[in-house]
Amino acid sequence: MGRTHNTIGFAMDMKVKKLIFFSLAVFVTVTSCNWFSNKKDQAIARAFDQYLYKEDLKGIVPENMHGNDSISIVNSYIEQWQQGIVLQKKAEKNVDIDEKYLQERLENYRKSLIRFQYEQELIRQKLDTLVSEEEIAEYYSNNKRNFLLKKPILKIAYIKLPQEAPKIDMVKKLFLSKDVRDRDLLEKYCYKYSPSFSLMDTSWHYVNDVAKILPINKVGEHNFENLNRIFQISENNTLYLLILRDSKFKDSLSPLTFERENIRNMILNQRKLKLISEMEKEVFREAQLNNELEVYNNK
Repeated sequence: MGRTHNTIGFAMDMKVKKLIFFSLAVFVTVTSCNWFSNKKDQAIARAFDQYLYKEDLKGIVPENMHGNDSISIVNSYIEQWQQGIVLQKKAEKNVDIDEKYLQERLENYRKSLIRFQYEQELIRQKLDTLVSEEEIAEYYSNNKRNFLLKKPILKIAYIKLPQEAPKIDMVKKLFLSKDVRDRDLLEKYCYKYSPSFSLMDTSWHYVNDVAKILPINKVGEHNFENLNRIFQISENNTLYLLILRDSKFKDSLSPLTFERENIRNMILNQRKLKLISEMEKEVFREAQLNNELEVYNNK
């Protein structure tokens, strides 16, 4: 009887274990289905078998942006994300991919990125960014053929006024005057009546940049040599008074003052290239001295 009882107990244990195992399997399956279901429910977009979730949008919308603008940015991002996946799927379907070639390209790209990052860190730490006026002047003097203008440039003073602004004749006299007291009177008038003016700007500007804020095209390039006279132009109920202080034409030598920042960047770029070249030579010599390089004769 004892032996029979043990056999029955063992059989009951097996049934219980099977029941527990089955219950666990059902629980895991249901839980997994719910997890995937919940995960899908949290998605905000789908493209094929890929999902975009709310957390993927972190940083897409600026914190100070709300309403329709933020919705527009999100919708644009979703559209770009879907387009990217659609194109990727189409490419994968229609291109016979050479995996070896692809891996080689990816590895080369990875190496290039690492090397570029190292070079940028080297430049950040060791590049001398101080460029003296003497260096700029010397570079300009030695490379004048590289500084011929491709477009005309102007120094211009202007006053923008409402069409009905008072005492225009007086304003024009003050505008042409070199007397400091007249300049003070003109400034006071401009602060009162002009929405935009520049009386003493000594900077050079490309004509097409000037044309974005002033009707300089109505003056005409043939008049750009007529300096220190007033051009009066009426347009869209606005009166413009323009004086050309200086001008340079296409193919003439660009002024040093106009090229200063450009030359500074050129000098810095030369220093960067020299710094990188010296680094490359130094690390190669170091590898040679440490016997890290060998060439085998396999003839």
